[in-house]
Amino acid sequence: MNHRTLTLTALIATLTPAASAATLVDCSKDARNVHCARPADLAQSAGTLGSGPAFYQGGSTDDVTGGFVTADGRTFIGAIETLSDTDAFGAIIAVDLNTGDRRLISGRLNQLEQRGRGVMSALDYGGSAELYDLGNIRDVQPLPNGDYAAINRDGVIIRVNGQTGDRTLLWRPALSSDTKIRDGAEAKYAGDRAPATTAGTASTPNLPTINTPLGSVNLGGLFAAATAPAPTPKAPAAPTYFCPPAVADSRPAAPLNHLSADAQGNLYLLGGNNPLGSGFALFKLDANDDYRCKAVTQFTNDGTNVLGSGPTWNGSSVMTTGPLFANLARNGDVLYAAGGPNPNYIVVGVNTRTGERSLVSGQRSGNGAQVYKRGSGEALIGSALTFSGGNLYTTQEQVTADAFTLVRINPATGDRTVITPAKGSSLAVAGSASDSALFAIPGSPLLLVWFADGLHLLDPATGMSNLLSR
Repeated sequence: MNHRTLTLTALIATLTPAASAATLVDCSKDARNVHCARPADLAQSAGTLGSGPAFYQGGSTDDVTGGFVTADGRTFIGAIETLSDTDAFGAIIAVDLNTGDRRLISGRLNQLEQRGRGVMSALDYGGSAELYDLGNIRDVQPLPNGDYAAINRDGVIIRVNGQTGDRTLLWRPALSSDTKIRDGAEAKYAGDRAPATTAGTASTPNLPTINTPLGSVNLGGLFAAATAPAPTPKAPAAPTYFCPPAVADSRPAAPLNHLSADAQGNLYLLGGNNPLGSGFALFKLDANDDYRCKAVTQFTNDGTNVLGSGPTWNGSSVMTTGPLFANLARNGDVLYAAGGPNPNYIVVGVNTRTGERSLVSGQRSGNGAQVYKRGSGEALIGSALTFSGGNLYTTQEQVTADAFTLVRINPATGDRTVITPAKGSSLAVAGSASDSALFAIPGSPLLLVWFADGLHLLDPATGMSNLLSR
């Protein structure tokens, strides 16, 4: 082989994307393989597959809540909530998709396994505290410089240094209640005051959304007027740090707590009519404008269009928050979200350049009215969502006691197909159907699945799966 051939071979190797490290174990041939058998005792088996800190820390909320697989398909970067949802425990971890080994990037898994520091700040009532822990972490996405953006249940986005694990504020949806924090670590947000409410809008607090048998309800609705006047669509205004509501003189919108990031470092969040009256939107935190918040598409809580075009997904009542969306899935310029049940279980798409909205797939909730229908198939739509190999994937999560069931959705037709786990595979177990999350693996046809306190590899073409890391 001559020098020119060697040079050409090296160039081709450089330009060819690296193959994913993920490989599947055939559990039908060896059911006792450690990657196939689900342990009876989770506490005893925690940390036994792959080295490093265990996912399960003995708490009531130990869950991978979000994350992504790196572009080379070799590492999963995950958000994990541990112990209790009322403490500072939560972290970002890295998982090697070849070995299942786990590594702590930032946060606190327990009292001993911790990495990185937040920002120390004085407090109104005296003393000081370390701000920006990763307690109640809901998602993590990459930033272009190797850092990470993590969001917690309150919608606060924390910048995490990829090298040190140190944490600083990237963005928050509202002013801190502590004036000394506003004047210190969050000083730039003090200038963005919410406008006073007027008779044209219902004054409601920013409170959490809960899922009830009757649908998703924002607790702020308990304090809202029963018959609020019709909202007035908001005229475009200069961007501020806080997210613009869909109606005039309403307080800033508080987006949902899952993220998507593009290659430029812009972050995207869905708005779900919180506080009630602020309407629905896809928001963009502009990396070139100090992460000020701008609407990409927007409509009021009664379905009046404000920005963008296409169908709306406001709830069956202006006093609700519409579908409970979770993970955002991306295909090029289009972001997808799935959720329900109010008014139906649906998958929607938004073009991040044009603001055009689309109903991708939809079905009724139980025996309720069919408000949004698209696509055929009896498979149910859940809130977990990812895009891989030209298809969208979600899970049937409505009955917790059911087994894990994957659902493939054709984004062109909305048709839904059930993919049952293969017999003897790691996902072919009953229970924990609602305890699941899906992640695409670049360069691989496999999916990464969080289910029953472990990470699994799944081939959607065959239903075969194996446990990767526990």
